[in-house]
Amino acid sequence: MPNLRDFERRLGGLVEGLFSKTFRSSVQPVELARRVVREQDAGRQVGVSEVWAPNRFEIALSPEDMRRYEHAVSALVAELATIVRENAAERGYGLVGPPQIELVADERLGRGDIEVRASLVEGAEPQPEPDRRARAALVVHEDGSPRVVPLDRDVLTIGRLPECDLVLRDRGASRRHAELRRRGGDWVLTDLGSTNGTRLNGAAIQSRPLCDGDRITIGTTLLEFRAG
Repeated sequence: MPNLRDFERRLGGLVEGLFSKTFRSSVQPVELARRVVREQDAGRQVGVSEVWAPNRFEIALSPEDMRRYEHAVSALVAELATIVRENAAERGYGLVGPPQIELVADERLGRGDIEVRASLVEGAEPQPEPDRRARAALVVHEDGSPRVVPLDRDVLTIGRLPECDLVLRDRGASRRHAELRRRGGDWVLTDLGSTNGTRLNGAAIQSRPLCDGDRITIGTTLLEFRAG
């Protein structure tokens, strides 16, 4: 069975703070985890070559208990989904889709009551979006020695200040010269009021989205943008 103490630990301050004070005589998060595990075990079905277990759980609580959970629903749902995956892995169950957890209020239930309805719901695991930031980069040509600077954050500042993300030794660069900012799937180059200006493909600019292969000039330093 999944480590329910670890479940409480992962919820951290929520369990020790909010829940330990307001849930003394009503539903504790670990009780929900135990009920989900119990219903998953009880609802397993033996297939031709695999044992399938429920992956969707509707958890009904009293309206009073639901109100006390309102500021922690997202964290609790995420951890309960982890419990579902861990229990399935430990028991050797197959899941027909990703874990789905829904908390609902039921007027029929009193404080501290729990009802869990488990079912098998087919669906594909969501695929993560490609991280465009990790693939984009700047090739900096400075002092005859090119170096690659990955764009692995949403904003990259360029200038002579040590606090800048990309520090240039070029005397023609201002202390805070320009920045690259990720907006949606694009990177936008913006001059930060520099003394000598910022040039993109030979033309002075204030702010402009970048395309793969664009050449940025700051002072005498050339930076090439690589989209991936």
